[in-house]
Amino acid sequence: MNFKKILVYSSEAIIENKLRSALTMLGMIIGVLAVILLVSVGTGAKRYITSEFESLGTNVIMIQPGKTDKKVAMGPPVSSSKGKLTLSDVEALQRNTPNLSAVSGVMFGAGTIKNENATNNINILGSNDQFNKIFNMTISDGNFFTKEDEDSGRRVVVLGHSIKENLFGNTTALGKLVKINESEHRVIGILKQTGDKMGFNMDDMVFIPTRSALRLFNTDKLFGVRASARTRSGMNDAVNDLTNILKERHNGEEDFTIITQVTMLESMNTILNMLTYALAAIAFISMLVGGIGIMNIMLVSVTERTREIGIRRAVGAKRSDILKQFMVEAVVISVSSGLLGIIMSLAITNALYFFLPGFDMRPPFWIIPPAFMLSFLTGVVFGVWPARKASHIQTIDALRYE
Repeated sequence: MNFKKILVYSSEAIIENKLRSALTMLGMIIGVLAVILLVSVGTGAKRYITSEFESLGTNVIMIQPGKTDKKVAMGPPVSSSKGKLTLSDVEALQRNTPNLSAVSGVMFGAGTIKNENATNNINILGSNDQFNKIFNMTISDGNFFTKEDEDSGRRVVVLGHSIKENLFGNTTALGKLVKINESEHRVIGILKQTGDKMGFNMDDMVFIPTRSALRLFNTDKLFGVRASARTRSGMNDAVNDLTNILKERHNGEEDFTIITQVTMLESMNTILNMLTYALAAIAFISMLVGGIGIMNIMLVSVTERTREIGIRRAVGAKRSDILKQFMVEAVVISVSSGLLGIIMSLAITNALYFFLPGFDMRPPFWIIPPAFMLSFLTGVVFGVWPARKASHIQTIDALRYE
């Protein structure tokens, strides 16, 4: 028999047992669907985290006091007792690092803010006039503080969007006085509504000049320094400049840790890649279960059609014809399931993207061909045993079978 006839006979056999074929296909559909969806989740997480890092600003460099091996800094800056960074370090970096476009010392702490209308618990971030350039911050009303505000340590404040709404509602806040930890500050700007950024809510923060923040917390020690390289290609040169200048100022001791945006992304991508591979491996188990289901149903089919096999052998069908027919049946079931699983996964992920565009888990193209080939190979591998069993049935035994 030619392949066309074999395909027709196989399709007829599958259609004759619609319910059984559908249930068999369901296992494979779920397997392919699981492979693509779980890989899509990992890919979506990678896209999301990458976009979050990039939204913080391009070419960002973080310098933390204390030497550690930590390569990923998530969330608010964390202080260290092992090293010390000061405003004089920031000024030295601003003067002597041509590869940096902006440098800001940061002071981070918790506190309260209040006016006559309300009181809020807040995160306070002290920085200079270059901080908003480093992290691409947008002011919706008023202005960020200036170099003069920073140098003089003026008690001025830029409010996060939620803080402004809580304290002033729909009325203007510019020029009004608020008390931050009982110290009066004048509102000069309102941050555009931003939401969560890498572990902390920008809308619930207030920004004041670094000198004012150091005075507020009664310390001369910064929580860290944030900088931005002029170009991504010049990142290494910028890091070398930072390292040399700070080591020279700290008596040759490298008591600080430099973390770049590139390093953070590479570390996160490594973690997420491993997560994606682990999820794909888990999904592969579903494919094995689906393959075992195909083999089980094909073995049942061989038993039910033993007499049919005997008649076909008696009228001239070869063992290879019987083998091919049952192999084709297994592959048709498997490939059809694979195609349906792919279509369903595309429909589900695109629907989720429509409703949640912020988390793009549409599957990468590279996973589609392997998922299809996996379904094809599953049909081949798990169809071999039933097909061989069918082809080795003796004609006389098959004709006597009831």
